Amino acid sequence: MDDKYGCPSCMVIEEKTMNYNYRLGLWAILVLLTGLGLTAQLNSVMILVPFILLSFIVLIPKATLKNMKVLVWLFFLILSVSMLAINLNPTGYTVTSIAGNSTIENIEVGEILFTIDDRQVDPSVLAQMYNGTIKLETNKGVKFARVSGNLGLEAEPVSVTNLKFGLDLKGGVLAVLEPAQADNETISSVISTLQTRINVYGLRESVFRPVYHEGKGFVEISIAGGTTEELKALLENQGQFWATITFDVETNEGSGVITLDRNYDVTATNNSVTVDGKTVMEGETVEVKGVPLRLEKIDEDKFNMTATVFTSDDIVIVFADPQRSRIEILEDSHRWSFGIQLSSDGAQKFAWVTSNLDIIPGRGFLSSPIVLYLDNNLVDSLTISSTLKGKVETEISISGNSDTLEEAVKDRAQLQTILRSGALPTSVEIVQLDSISPTLGVGFLTNAMFAAMAAMIGVLVVIGIRYRKIKIVFPMVFTSLSEVLIILGVAAAISWTIDLPAIAGIIAAVGTGIDSQIMIIDQALRGEDKTLTMRQKVKRAFFVIFGAGGTIIAAMIPLMIIFQMRGFAITTIIGVLVGILITRPAFGVLVQKLIKE
Repeated sequence: MDDKYGCPSCMVIEEKTMNYNYRLGLWAILVLLTGLGLTAQLNSVMILVPFILLSFIVLIPKATLKNMKVLVWLFFLILSVSMLAINLNPTGYTVTSIAGNSTIENIEVGEILFTIDDRQVDPSVLAQMYNGTIKLETNKGVKFARVSGNLGLEAEPVSVTNLKFGLDLKGGVLAVLEPAQADNETISSVISTLQTRINVYGLRESVFRPVYHEGKGFVEISIAGGTTEELKALLENQGQFWATITFDVETNEGSGVITLDRNYDVTATNNSVTVDGKTVMEGETVEVKGVPLRLEKIDEDKFNMTATVFTSDDIVIVFADPQRSRIEILEDSHRWSFGIQLSSDGAQKFAWVTSNLDIIPGRGFLSSPIVLYLDNNLVDSLTISSTLKGKVETEISISGNSDTLEEAVKDRAQLQTILRSGALPTSVEIVQLDSISPTLGVGFLTNAMFAAMAAMIGVLVVIGIRYRKIKIVFPMVFTSLSEVLIILGVAAAISWTIDLPAIAGIIAAVGTGIDSQIMIIDQALRGEDKTLTMRQKVKRAFFVIFGAGGTIIAAMIPLMIIFQMRGFAITTIIGVLVGILITRPAFGVLVQKLIKE
């Protein structure tokens, strides 16, 4: 045997090389079986966790498996796989939002719908109109719900992972608003109101940020998902809502009475009216006991005034339950309605003003309707029941007409949303409204994956030529891939959105990781300094690595202030911390063992 190899040590090296090649073959078979298990729609965690454990057993020297640094590395790999919940064959639709007018009460956001009335869920099934009891098969079992009309559910296909993708990858809407007043306090108030409005409406994953350019202030809104029509309808309205009642005041020789909290004597001339000591001309407004009164027209024996009985500030609750929020199908249109609860002040003003109206004999309602406006646009004109004359009524109904059922559902939801969120502190103008195609995002993601594969192949070639040792090359690649996996796991755990800057940050972090690994290997292989042990050589490399990592983190912190660079900076920092605290210490242990062998 000694003659064949020339020396005993050569025989040991040959046996170890054959043993490592054998282990690589086993690992290749393991990769194939794992791929087959994932494509067969088996539970990803139950497949990938054993794969990682067996990969460690096959590829990592047995002596290092008891090392604490390697065990920490293994723990974070398994935890990351659990956080990602990879599913290569997703089925069903995840509920992303539930409209306030939805009659389905036993479904929650995040629940997965598989079938509705035994039909596979898709956009057409979700948009369909239903009447009666329906059957819902979900990830929490079979449920039943009574529905009349649209389901009121927003859903999206089940994701391949728990990762959240940004606007540039998922698609959506980008809008830029210019408020009429652009001071910091007003812009903050606009953002707060619009956030409430958009969240109530059900659009999700929205990002708001103030933008200042050439002395002007703007608000940029990006929403992953949603349509330009939905966003425009929510943003264009300032949300100033009010209700008016016009009433006549009869005069005798220019004198009359207006009844509010008490009787107010009024005096009318040819072109003005004096009430409570205040004189107004036609078209002007006077406020009496908190009720704005606008003088419309003066006739010979009467004049009429329009009173604002309540505004959006007087609305306490907007009801969305089926009992107080409904849609009626008429011959040529659809009438929608919903209830609101007024404040005591709003209800009192309504009672005061209606006491000035007459009851129309035989008709059952008062002589003037209540007219509803939203941002100077007429919403509806409703007759007032005679039973409400002078009555303090805190709960009233708002209604409107739409041509189709779909429009009725949308119009009602938009008005409910605006009333819930309140009015903007100033008017806004949409200066930019763009729809970003998700196809573009998928193309970016695909190109990024191909670029990563090409980069990894390039690293394999260069490292292979540099060291000519397969047992060093594969641990480097495995370590780099594990860094990516742990970074994505952290992103899934903290719900960090993956967008193009974040992908660039991952690439930068992996690049610095490979540099560090090369530094560790070169220090360990240096033979000119015989006085240093292997541990001391690796420790010297880590001194440089920690210094470089600190420098990168320090360079990224200022970039976090810039919104466009925040994703890149945070992802790079996470990647560097994962490398210097988890993967590179474990790689240093592997290198020491592999080189000794």
